[in-house]
Amino acid sequence: MDLLRALPNPSALWHRLRQRSSSNFKFAFLFLGPEQRDGLQQVYEFCRVVDDIVDERTPGPEGDAAARKGLTEWSAEVARVYEDPYLVEDPPRTELGRGLVRTHAVFHYPREAFDEIIAGVAMDLEQSVYPDMESLRLYCYRVASCVGFLCIAIFGDQSPSARRYAEHLGLALQYTNILRDVAEDAARGRCYLPQDLLARHNLTIADVLEYRYDGRFVAAAADFADAAEREYQLAWQILPELKHRRLLPAEIMGRTYYEILLEIRARNYNVFTRRASLRRRDKLRVAALAIARASLSVL
Repeated sequence: MDLLRALPNPSALWHRLRQRSSSNFKFAFLFLGPEQRDGLQQVYEFCRVVDDIVDERTPGPEGDAAARKGLTEWSAEVARVYEDPYLVEDPPRTELGRGLVRTHAVFHYPREAFDEIIAGVAMDLEQSVYPDMESLRLYCYRVASCVGFLCIAIFGDQSPSARRYAEHLGLALQYTNILRDVAEDAARGRCYLPQDLLARHNLTIADVLEYRYDGRFVAAAADFADAAEREYQLAWQILPELKHRRLLPAEIMGRTYYEILLEIRARNYNVFTRRASLRRRDKLRVAALAIARASLSVL
């Protein structure tokens, strides 16, 4: 169903946004039918489950081994989701797996996206730093772009152009997350800012873990923000090729995170004293502009 045509009254849509603007995630749900909402909820639940297996593991070798076992079990569950329903001998064993079977029959999720997400979270078991942007890009592709591939399946556009859009937007969102969460990650002994980028500005991983905010960090953070900016722009250059209105939930999320990037820049990259976020009225403004752009694209 064309949701923009199903909601012809802009004032009614604006009222709904004002009433349900407590999170970016809720914005996406506003533009989906019940079956799509169910599918998106399952995708995010899958991501949360596999991410928690790694993030909430017990410290030490035993915890790492348990996390690897848990991820292996979920790899097997994904395989069960894709079994031929007429020849299935080992059906999914979890409620989520059975739900994914149901929604996969409707949306045709790309199998490799689930496998890559698992491979991405598994990378956190192997390394806590990244030597260069190439290795970080692989991580972000797996944990963010591949989520995007599942989402565009739900939104109804799996064209090559939509996949390129989802890849670049996923990278942009993850780069923004990394920059915003530098302090939170450092508190856990992690630094996702690439070592080669830090070295160009005479910084080390230890400097980041010790919350050293100075001109060197500002310069390094600005370089990283520029990398995020390039991915946003690459994604948005593809939009004219796409069924824009179908991707409205993704656009709202993307434009919201772009505003967070602008907020980080406005604070001169001081991500150590307060986590960047948007006020409710700013989220509403971003959503309204995204709705307007999508409306113009169908005229």
